[in-house]
This record gives sequence, structure tokens and C-alpha cells, in this order.
Amino acid sequence: MKARHRGPVMPPSRLTIGRPPRQHAGANGVERGRMTKAWRVDVLECRGSSHDVGKQLAEAFLKTTRGRAFARRKERRPFAFSLRNAEAAFKAWAPNIWEELHGFADGLKIPLERAVAEYANGRLRYPPRGCSAVMSAGLYGRNYDYDVRRYDRILVAVQPKGVHASIGFSDRFTGRVDGMNEHGLCVGLHQVSEAAARPGLVCILIVRIVLDQCATTRETVALLRRIPHGLSFNYSLMDAGGSAAVVEASPAAVVVREGGQLGCSNHFLSPAQQAFNRRNPGSYRRLPALEKFASEQLAADRLFKALNDSLSPVFDHRYSAGSGTLHTIVCTPAERRIQIGVGGDATPSSIDFGSWVRGRPLGLEALTGQLGGTAKPFDPGGRRVIAKSGGGAGKVFIGTPLDNALFKDLTLANASFANVSLAGARFDDIDFSNTVITSNCNFNGMQIAGVGVKELLAVYARHRRGEQA
Repeated sequence: MKARHRGPVMPPSRLTIGRPPRQHAGANGVERGRMTKAWRVDVLECRGSSHDVGKQLAEAFLKTTRGRAFARRKERRPFAFSLRNAEAAFKAWAPNIWEELHGFADGLKIPLERAVAEYANGRLRYPPRGCSAVMSAGLYGRNYDYDVRRYDRILVAVQPKGVHASIGFSDRFTGRVDGMNEHGLCVGLHQVSEAAARPGLVCILIVRIVLDQCATTRETVALLRRIPHGLSFNYSLMDAGGSAAVVEASPAAVVVREGGQLGCSNHFLSPAQQAFNRRNPGSYRRLPALEKFASEQLAADRLFKALNDSLSPVFDHRYSAGSGTLHTIVCTPAERRIQIGVGGDATPSSIDFGSWVRGRPLGLEALTGQLGGTAKPFDPGGRRVIAKSGGGAGKVFIGTPLDNALFKDLTLANASFANVSLAGARFDDIDFSNTVITSNCNFNGMQIAGVGVKELLAVYARHRRGEQA
């Protein structure tokens, strides 16, 4: 059956911007091309044996939409999965998580093999994710940027017997993307690439193992040097003593950067690891801003705002491309305290994790916020043709790929551009009233009404000098 034609499709080199068409809500309350207001992350507290923790995680999972869909779905076993190999790896590196997986399988009423294959399989692969971290002045701050459809939306505090208690954001329930443990050790993952992938422990389990087993940055570095890494990731670290590091871990080597003021994004800096970097302009753009935040030694509230402000150069609005900022954390490891916000422009919730370890409840059932914050940026990801005429007024274009875009027959009154590439873009018949074009914009080859921006700026400069244009 032939697909119905839905209108002209323009080549990738030309994106026409005008009034967006109506979009239908997608998964998790997120519309294609823009964000909805509400964003909720549940908070879960688990104590007891590792088996008990696994059952509690399963019970929480079955209450979610994804969990109910999982319960109805037939088993889909990954290619070349071996339960025997998985068991050997877990018993060697994380026997407590192996016990937790037994509890998880029991709670879901599924075979252990299925639970391990779908939720703790070293052959799992992930879409690219962008993450930012700052380690400075005794603080660990971090943004997590990822696909909303793949996000567990659970902050989980666990206190299993025999390992360290920890709090962090869940990925596939047994794994973590970031967190802090009872000793104040903080860790976060930063995907670099899947180049030269080989069998090894999956990233989210590595973060969990660190939280379970290590108390200091030094211990973590030693562990990460021993662990088999299947993919290339940065791991940002800080402990209660203020010792910070970035561990560049690839299948070939582990390189460590240490310092009192560090920034970390999604590429390797060491010359020996350059071959593992993927093309990732966003990572290279964010790192200088992160290093600036680190050098300024911001207080916790200021660091949270620097990371979570929807107009921040490190806040990612590319939700439709699977890389929007989902949560922000700022940890004070020495005090075992965390400020946490979800979405953008969040009012952070403060958690005293030390008190929780001593037996007090968190007193928090959920974190709520707004994806993208209040900026409401225009996000053309996934769309190549947008209806002309109208639209654009008050839009905020942040971190948006607008190379060679054609802006035609619309108003950009009160619009803002920041951290975007407008290389080769054209503006025809546009109302520019009160438009603001601010930091980190690339104007190479951009034209307004057929005149290059460089020529317009040259005329303006001569005018300011009082010369004849």
C-alpha cells in the first residue's frame, strides 16, 4: 500500500521556519516539537535485603504505564544473550545486584533470564545522551540530558544490607545515571561514543557499583581502572573531602583528570583517547561554560540556577531529538545534602540524605516541574517543512540547528536567539521588532533581505564612527 503524500518535503540543507502545524501529544506527555508543562518524577524509598529492594522496585515499576505494558508484552530476548555469562560478571563485580535482580524477577513474576536480559544486559545499547557536570568548591552539580521516552522518571533511595546506601536517578531500575551515597561520594555518567565496543559492564551498572562499593574518589578511580568497559564514557566524581576527578573510560584505556575545579561533558580531552570521540558539537560548546562555572566557585543555589536556568548555555532544549535536560542536581557531599529539580527553571527540592540513612523518611513522594522551563524555545527537531506566514513572535531559539534555515513571511518580534548556528540562514520579509541575538551565535553566511550580516555590521560600524555609509 502506498503511503499518502503529506506535502512537500524540502532537503535537509534548507529548513523553512514559519507557523508550526498542530502537533499531537506523544509519550510521557511530551508533544513532538515542543514541551508540555507538567513533568513528574516519582520518589521511591527501599530498605532491607537486596532481594527485598528488587521486589520493591518491581512493585513500583508495575504501577507505571511502562510497567503495565511490560506485563502484557511477550518476551523479547536480545541476540546472543547468555545468562551464564551475566551471572559470572555479576558475581565477580556486584553480587548484591545479582540478588536484587532475583527479587526484581520475583516481583514481576517473570523468569530471571528475562529480567537480566532486559534490565541488566551488558549488550544493551543506548541512544546518544548529553550530560554536563561541574565539580568545584566542595559542590558537585550536574544536568542529565536524554530521551524523555526512555527515562525511568524515578528517584530512588536504597539502603540494602551489606553495601552503601545511596540515592540516585534510576535507569532500568537496577542501574543509575547519577547519585550520591552515604559517604558523600557523587558520580555521574557522560556518554562519549560506542566506537570499538566490546563486551563489558554496562554504564548504568558501573555507576551503581561505584555507589554501592566506594567511599572516596580515590577508591572509585582504582575500581574504574579494573572494571571492563564495553563503551566509551566519562565518569565525573567528587567525594566528601572535595577530591574531584573525571575518569575517561574507553574499551582501550582509562585516563584520569584531577583538579579542584573541573567541568565535564561528552567528549574525551586526553590525546590518547581522541579516536573514541564522536561528532558532538553540543559537548564542545557546553564545556567552556561548565569550566567557567567551576572557576567562579559558585554557591549551591547559584550553581543550581547556572545549570537549570532555561536560558543557560548548558541547558539543552532538544527534546524532540532525544537530548533535552530532564533533571539537575547539586550535591554538597560533606553535608550529604542534595538540591534536585526536574525540567527547567525548577524550584529545587532539598534532601538531607544523611538523615534518611539514619532512618528518617525523605518526606517527598514526587518531584514536579516543567520540561524546558519557562523559555518555551522553538524546537524544529524532526520537522523539515513548517507552514509559512505568521508565528515566531516571542519564540526563544536556544541550541537549535538552524544552519541554512529560511525565515520567511513571519514576525520575530520579541524573539531571542542564543547558542545557535545561523550559518547560511536567510531572513526575508521579517518583523525584527525587539529581537535579541545574544551569546555564542554563528552568523557565517547569514543574510537578511539578501544582504550578508557581515556587510550590515560593517555599515553599522561606519555609521557609529560617523562615516558616510
